[in-house]
Amino acid sequence: MKKLIICEKPKVAKKIGEALGKVKKRSYKGVPYYEVERDGEKILVASAVGHLFTLEEDSRSKKFGEYPVFHVKWVPAWMVKGREYVKKYIETLKKLSRDVDEIYIATDWDIEGELIGYHALYYICGRRNAKRMRFSSLTREEILRAYENPDRIDYGLVDAGESRHKLDWYYGINVSRALMQSLKAVNRWRTMSTGRVQGPALAFLVERELEIKNFKSRKYWVIEGLLEGDVKAIHSREKFWDKGEAKEVYNRIKDIGEGKVLKVVRREESIRPLPPFDLGTLQREAYRIYKLSPKETQEIAQRLYEKGYCSYPRTSSQRLPDNWEYLKNILRRIGEIEEYRGYVERILREGRKPVKGKKEDPAHPAIHVVDVPEEPLTSKEERIYHLIARRTLGAFWEDMRREYIEVDLDIGGELFKVSGARTLKRGWHEIYYFSKFEEKEIPNFRRGDIVRVKEIVLEERKTKPPKRYTMASIIKELERRRLGTKSTRAEIVEKLIKRGYVLEERGYLRVTNLGMAVIETLKRYCPEIVEEGMTRDMEDKLEKVQRGEVKKEDILKEAEERLRKILQEVKKREMEIGRELISRMEEDKTSTRCPICGRSLVVRRSRYGEFLGCSQYPRCKYIHRG
Repeated sequence: MKKLIICEKPKVAKKIGEALGKVKKRSYKGVPYYEVERDGEKILVASAVGHLFTLEEDSRSKKFGEYPVFHVKWVPAWMVKGREYVKKYIETLKKLSRDVDEIYIATDWDIEGELIGYHALYYICGRRNAKRMRFSSLTREEILRAYENPDRIDYGLVDAGESRHKLDWYYGINVSRALMQSLKAVNRWRTMSTGRVQGPALAFLVERELEIKNFKSRKYWVIEGLLEGDVKAIHSREKFWDKGEAKEVYNRIKDIGEGKVLKVVRREESIRPLPPFDLGTLQREAYRIYKLSPKETQEIAQRLYEKGYCSYPRTSSQRLPDNWEYLKNILRRIGEIEEYRGYVERILREGRKPVKGKKEDPAHPAIHVVDVPEEPLTSKEERIYHLIARRTLGAFWEDMRREYIEVDLDIGGELFKVSGARTLKRGWHEIYYFSKFEEKEIPNFRRGDIVRVKEIVLEERKTKPPKRYTMASIIKELERRRLGTKSTRAEIVEKLIKRGYVLEERGYLRVTNLGMAVIETLKRYCPEIVEEGMTRDMEDKLEKVQRGEVKKEDILKEAEERLRKILQEVKKREMEIGRELISRMEEDKTSTRCPICGRSLVVRRSRYGEFLGCSQYPRCKYIHRG
């Protein structure tokens, strides 16, 4: 019997081939694949390179750039995106599949992986059925288990994947064209884009920007007492909104010079280990600790997975597998690293079980280390690897013990508070030491003690506006609002930056004038496009498609009807929309400029068609030829 295994990436194909037996590396048109003999059967292991097929407009009845368009078809990616190398991978899979008895799909176990595998099976191999290998790491044991116990293709997942791509195309292409046609209506040109998730994501960033812009700072006053030993006591009121009242209290107690301890409360607290990483938490921690962007962290984690050192990264789970034998094998491998050996030995000796987080994922466990690197890692890969390793080990370790002290102090009849905190036992923090805990030592106060007050301070302060989002906090906010998926959130942020809608300044995300213009215009003329409720409703329906409760045709028809209605109104008001966009874009430095004189480019018409030229013609005769 002859079999073909289709993987998602070339490195994964190599790993799977090596796990199944002694491999012979072959190639066709420069594309590598692997040949294995196992139990008297010939196995060919080949790969895609991510998505081999993409959506293209099916109808050519409309002129380029016009909208709305809803007739789309799946075509080889190299035909649309210029990814010529994809053609060779398609030809290789087509050749290898001709005379095989069985096909196994071994793409990533998620919605995109299911779609990549099915499209290769259907459009290249001309088949509808295949066996499905499902795994969460590229260890030899898990690959063999997946090969020997194959599942079936999840057609609900395929339908949901196709529907998601089409919905994204419907919204992304049509609304983006509507914006560009509106600019064209006022004789301007600029590449603009928005999308089903991109729009609502930018909208809440704009909301925060407006909160900051409209924030009215308010004065308040604080009264603090400086005690011996550089200990600070804070008035129990914390904020005085009335200056006169604050001054009256200050003047009454400023020269007293001592206070009396009324009460001392000591409280011990056990802090459980942090759960293992899901993708979002890994992205936030990597940004906080190493300032790696969410997209870069995701790419690094994916590389570590493909090299066989970490489990599959695109997971929502904060729980490790329940199989103790599996966990022991993983721990023994981590224990080969000198700095972790002592921790692993104690975990195994005491039979410690890992903590479980709240979040689960039906497909994959939490991100964890599965093997020790056999090859040198880049400095960034090494950082992420050890971050995951320490988080994995920390989940098995003992609780941290902290003591918190609250002291009530009477100074001239006014109540002041002193607080302290210290670590009694580091526990898991000894391993995963990246978390921050304040160590605030204070004297051993006792009830009735008389304390010397060196100075009373009255200080004027102002309330501060809310902070802008960071690369880490926006991922958490997208997750909280259920916008995007674990796999796409980092990409959404990158797109907003790439399009010039958002800038990262000193670690914070600031919306540009262009970004403000797009959202304010969309909110005025087609608010549904940027409403989170619509996006979440679609996500709920996609989940129902996946479960087989809703047909994909129904969700696509509903989206088309909704969009047609919205876009009809936009078409009627293109001039208004264009003028409004221009009025805001003029303020923004990212607007398209003439490379010679720096003024705006405009759409011009001649008997040969439309072209882009400088708005200062005839003084400047630049013509855009791209």
